[in-house]
Amino acid sequence: MDDSGKEDDSIVEHCKSTPENPATEKEVDGAAESEKLPESAPCPFFLLGRCRFGERCRNPHVGQPEASCTLSTKTAEKGESASAPKGKKPPMKTATDVISRIQWDAMLPKEHFSIGYLDRFTGIVEKPFSEFSWEDLASVSHDVLAIPKHRIQYFKYKRLVVWDKTTRVDNVFGSTGSGMTILDVIDHYEDLMQMEEDLTSEEESDGLVREVENVNDDHLGGNHNFRKLRPTHFIAVRVGSEDVRCSANKVQEELLKWNPDIAEFCIPLAALHLTLGLLHLDSPEDIQRALSVVEDLRSDIRQLLPPNLILQFEGLKDFHSRILYMAPTSIPELTNFVQVLNGRFSSKGLTVIEPPGNNLHVTIAKVPRNILKKKPSLSLSYDAYGHTNVTSFGAQPVDAISFCLNNSSRRSDGFYTTPLEISLCGDSEQ
Repeated sequence: MDDSGKEDDSIVEHCKSTPENPATEKEVDGAAESEKLPESAPCPFFLLGRCRFGERCRNPHVGQPEASCTLSTKTAEKGESASAPKGKKPPMKTATDVISRIQWDAMLPKEHFSIGYLDRFTGIVEKPFSEFSWEDLASVSHDVLAIPKHRIQYFKYKRLVVWDKTTRVDNVFGSTGSGMTILDVIDHYEDLMQMEEDLTSEEESDGLVREVENVNDDHLGGNHNFRKLRPTHFIAVRVGSEDVRCSANKVQEELLKWNPDIAEFCIPLAALHLTLGLLHLDSPEDIQRALSVVEDLRSDIRQLLPPNLILQFEGLKDFHSRILYMAPTSIPELTNFVQVLNGRFSSKGLTVIEPPGNNLHVTIAKVPRNILKKKPSLSLSYDAYGHTNVTSFGAQPVDAISFCLNNSSRRSDGFYTTPLEISLCGDSEQ
């Protein structure tokens, strides 16, 4: 059951009592009334970027400058907009601006910041801010970590992304309209983390959030504005090799010997896949644009990917004892294809979810974070899978690229609903 309606109701109930629109006892049911926040409490939905009542909200919007509120009110009276012209996004502070702020603002603890940047060979890599040198690239030695600033993808404060180039999140300066700055993040970090954990638990429990987790599980969603965007579609290579499926099945059987309760968290063999890209598509128009990107690959995919590309698997690994997966050996051509693919989606104005690390993998079993907290015995650590006697995991040809729906619907053969599939050895299938 979709909980979005419940959340909207709670937003309305906590925001509706305003001088312009006072709420009565008849308008608020008992359950909602008992959950209302004190008027002095910060609006939690504003902190999550979800409050749509603006100045009418009866709870304070922490970190929103009064001057901007006044300006907004005055311009609204004149029928004007205080933001950028309609259809034009406000300018976003650059990675260089963020670096300077962290370097020179004495109120910002440098040791709590980290940077995710694009490595041309391994994908997104995350390192502590203090490990980087910001000298001129031509003058640094080979053993110094120095990168072109245009490769920076995101900045994190502890476990929260506060600036993200792909999704235009800026909670360092608030330049893209969040109303929150880095000092607000620091002041309210624990509250924001708790709300993020609550949202993540709700989303994971409904079975719709898949493959967002990655090697660096501390990053709470590549597309992050203090909430995790739910992937609605994904691009994948379906695992159809009987050898690979057989290997995965043997591993799952060994897991069940370790703990039979893991059974419900094993991925069905028919649904095994290697995710290449994740998308959050809000409208039919977005979906059509995404399909056109995939369709356009038909003419040049053979130039982007070598013929007869085969995935070989190194073995088993786990993400923080929650996700067990088969790791394919590195294929630079496939990594480059993923970057090209995501770049084309982004150029069409589509929301691409790019978790840091973005290591390609085939998930065998996955235990949601909230369930693992309650039942640590479900841990997918090395103790659970290290004793498996599977030494060869087979090979999977990259013979087709599938554009899939990320929901509970399945095809008759058990795989995800696939609106479009491009074959690398023949015509596409609709």
